[in-house]
Amino acid sequence: MAQPTRPSPPRTRRPQARGLATRSRILRAAGDLFTQAGYDGTSVHDVAERAAIGVGTVYHHFPDKRAVLLALVEDWGERFAARRRSDLGLSRLLSDDPRESIERALRRAYDRQRKEPSLYVVVLALADRDEEVRRLYDRIEQVQIERLAEFVAFGQQQGTFRSRVDPASAGFLIHHAIDMAATQLLVRKVAQPAPDTILSELAEMICSYLLEETR
Repeated sequence: MAQPTRPSPPRTRRPQARGLATRSRILRAAGDLFTQAGYDGTSVHDVAERAAIGVGTVYHHFPDKRAVLLALVEDWGERFAARRRSDLGLSRLLSDDPRESIERALRRAYDRQRKEPSLYVVVLALADRDEEVRRLYDRIEQVQIERLAEFVAFGQQQGTFRSRVDPASAGFLIHHAIDMAATQLLVRKVAQPAPDTILSELAEMICSYLLEETR
């Protein structure tokens, strides 16, 4: 007697993978456009055209442009949180002349953001006017503050940073000093004082706060 033919299992993996790939294309296209033309200067139609898909496909994945932005910020936060600090990287930053290394790191970050605007600048510009963007950015900020606190604690273990400085407080203060400078330079694009002067003074302020007096 012939055995009954078993029904094939439902083919769910391929559509799911295809859907995830399309979502990623939408996010990549939106990220490029938001950083190039700004959030307000980008439409859902622009995103669809850049991703080479129909507008309806974008709306299938996201109800509106704001939802695309929120997904981008959330994905950015998850990637940032997944990164692990390296003791070797911190040692290099503190080697030789920590003051010079810290200023160089600030200048590199500023030059990178000025020449190739990123989602960071877009989020900085929107955080004050969109509560949900602010909430998501707050989570990223908290990770950044914790990383800075780890950096301060590491420097204290190496005998480079003042032992009496509280790492958590230092992380908070340094992050917000950098964040405010970035807002003024990259979002509001202030011309005076000159960016070079601001970066030098910011590095000096951070180093005077952290470094042992013998340095």
